Amino acid sequence: MQKIPSAYQIGYEKAHPLNPSLAAKYIEYTVLNDPVADAVIESLARFDHGQVHRFIKAGMEQNAQILAEAPRVLRDFFEELETPPAWFDRDAVFPGRQAFHEYSDLFIPAFFVATLQNASTLISKAFYTTGRVLSGFGARRIRQNTRHFIEIMLPGSLERQSDGWKQSVRIRLVHAQVRRLIRSSGNWDESVYGVPLSVAHLALASANFSATILKHAQTLGAQMDDAARNGFMQIWRYASTLIGTPEALLFDGDEAKTSALSQLAHICEPPPGDESVAVANALVKALPAIAGKTEPDDRQSMVEHTYRVARALLGDELADQLSFPRQSTAGLLTWMRLQRRAHRVSHRMAPGVAQKWRGKNFVFLLEASMLDDLSYQIPDHLKADKATPW
Repeated sequence: MQKIPSAYQIGYEKAHPLNPSLAAKYIEYTVLNDPVADAVIESLARFDHGQVHRFIKAGMEQNAQILAEAPRVLRDFFEELETPPAWFDRDAVFPGRQAFHEYSDLFIPAFFVATLQNASTLISKAFYTTGRVLSGFGARRIRQNTRHFIEIMLPGSLERQSDGWKQSVRIRLVHAQVRRLIRSSGNWDESVYGVPLSVAHLALASANFSATILKHAQTLGAQMDDAARNGFMQIWRYASTLIGTPEALLFDGDEAKTSALSQLAHICEPPPGDESVAVANALVKALPAIAGKTEPDDRQSMVEHTYRVARALLGDELADQLSFPRQSTAGLLTWMRLQRRAHRVSHRMAPGVAQKWRGKNFVFLLEASMLDDLSYQIPDHLKADKATPW
C-alpha cells in the first residue's frame, strides 16, 4: 500500500484491526482519482465554457453532429457508457423503486441524514473549498442532490435517454472538474488529505446513499422485504457506476458488505473539522427555503426538528462533533415509527386515501427539488460565487 495520507493515519490504525483488508483497500483508494473522467475534463480545458457545455450536452443528448467536433476522449467516454452492465436487471430493481415510492416520506429524511454523514468526512473539505454549500448556494445543492435521488427512483430512470442516467454522468464530470480546479488552486495537500473527491469518497458516498439510507428508512418505520432492499441496492450500484465508483468498492450491491464499508470508512476518516461543521449546519439551515417556509416560526421549527431527527439517527457523539444543538431525542424515533404505522393501518382500510396521500407527498418532493433549469453545466471557477451558474 502507498504512503497513508497523514490525516487518515490515526483512523486507519483504529480500523485496521477490525478488518485489515477492507481498511487497506479504503486507504488505497484515498489517493486515487477517476482517470477516465479526469482525462475528459483535461481534454476540454482548452475550450471556453460555452463550448464545453455544448459538447457535454451533445454527448448527453446523443447529438452525433456536434459531438464529432469534441475531443475524441469525450466521444469515447460516452460510447463506453452506452450499454448498461450485464448484471443490471431492470425487473429485479422494481421492488426497490416501489419501496421508495411507498415510503418516500421516510426515504427523503434518510437521504438527508446520509448527506450529513458524508459531510462529516473530508468530502466536506472539497465542497467547503468551493463555497457551493454555503451562503445562497446551499439550497440549490440540496435540490440538485434530491432531484438526482428522485430521478433514479423513477421507472426507466437509468435507461440511456433518461434524466437519471444523464444526471448521474453529469455528477461524475462535475466531480472531475472540481478535482481539477482544486488541484490547480495549489491549496490542497494530497500528502495530508489524499486526492480531492477521491475514489474512496465516491465509494463512501455511494455506501451511505444505499445501505445507510436503507438502515435509516427502516429505523423511521419503513418495512421492506429482501427483494425491495436488493432492488434499491442495485439501483444505487448502477447509478454509482455511472458516477465513477469502481465495481470493486460496490460489492455487487451486497447490502451487508456495503454497510461494512461505510462503518469502517467513517473510522478511517479524521474527526469532523471546521469545514464539516460549517457544511453540515449550512445544509440543515437551507431546508426551510427548499420546503417553501416563509414564516420565521415555521422556519425555526423545521430547523429544530431536523436537528433533532438528525441527532437521533446519527447518535450524540457525531451530532456533538458537528456542533448540532444538544437536545433530548428520547422517544422521538419510537413516536415516528408509531406515526408511520398509524398511516399504514389507515391506508390499508382506505386505499383511495392512501393513493391520494402518496401522490400529494410525492408532488411535494418534486416541488422541493425543482430547479429553474436542469442543465449539464459544470463549474468554470473553483469558487461558486465566481462561477457561471451550474
